[in-house]
Amino acid sequence: MKKFVRFLLVFLLLIVVIMFALAIYEPQDVLVTRSLLIKAPKEAVFEQMVKFKNWTNWSPWYLMDTSMKMTYIGSDGQPGSGYTWQGQEHVTGSGLMTNTGVEGTTMNFDVHFTAPREGKAAAVLSAKDTIGMTKATWSFNMHVAFPFNAMDAFLNMDKMLGGDFETGLATMKKYVESHTTPVAVIEVKEVDFPARIYEGIRKTVAMNDILKFFADSYISLGPALAPKIAGPAAGIYYTWDLANKNSDMAAVFPVTDTTKPADGAVILHAGPAKAFMAVLKGGYGNELQYHSAIMKRLAEKGLKQSLVVEEYIAGPKDQADSSKWVTNIYYLVR
Repeated sequence: MKKFVRFLLVFLLLIVVIMFALAIYEPQDVLVTRSLLIKAPKEAVFEQMVKFKNWTNWSPWYLMDTSMKMTYIGSDGQPGSGYTWQGQEHVTGSGLMTNTGVEGTTMNFDVHFTAPREGKAAAVLSAKDTIGMTKATWSFNMHVAFPFNAMDAFLNMDKMLGGDFETGLATMKKYVESHTTPVAVIEVKEVDFPARIYEGIRKTVAMNDILKFFADSYISLGPALAPKIAGPAAGIYYTWDLANKNSDMAAVFPVTDTTKPADGAVILHAGPAKAFMAVLKGGYGNELQYHSAIMKRLAEKGLKQSLVVEEYIAGPKDQADSSKWVTNIYYLVR
């Protein structure tokens, strides 16, 4: 009996030594990352990433457990938004996803597992332009305390979790490519853009702040300009600086009276000029395709734009259903 106990103690000590040796060898920070090329604009791909309500279109875990219950939090697509999930204990478990920050077409988010065991991780989803396609990347980083990191030698998190990422990205690719309007069907027209007088706010805006700039500008301009507004809200783009990630632009309304601009507003003129235009019907996820189609037509004719005007005929303020939004996009040429 004593020999058996001695053997058992030696065996357990050996296991502990091996585990500690593995813990020294195995990293405490586990990084898993996978990428896939998708034939669609990065904005359309990122729309699936940044809005948690779209995850049911491609999430590998939702496909594993479609009965899971999800409760959404905050303004979907914005930092601070997220959702809690409660699924089958030994399939998807339960936890909380939280958007911790958005920069361009990259979203950082935290994952907090609450069952079947507690755990936290940081993750990133990004969509980047590359060779006429979009590179979709999904990364996951988890810190495992010493000596529990030794378990990765047996579990191989990269292989186990990486397989889920590959499934999710492949499903996202299939979904986005089948739900994105092809550039070939976009009609680009050559039109005469009449002389127009606008009043609005012009400044150089970081690309990440453009939506906020428009929202803030229209809220402040609307009441002040209401008596003299002569058409839909518009955006004028004078430059689009990819190197510095900003744009010299203006949020404006066409007006009939220019005698006394509102506080902080300026009078701006556009046209008359020849222009190439396309009508975007629906949400803004495919907007890049329409700009690309117009730019392609300009290049074919050897022309250069002087400025770009977007007219928001119907948008979020007028219609909750994004399929009913309408935007006229004009490229005025020199």
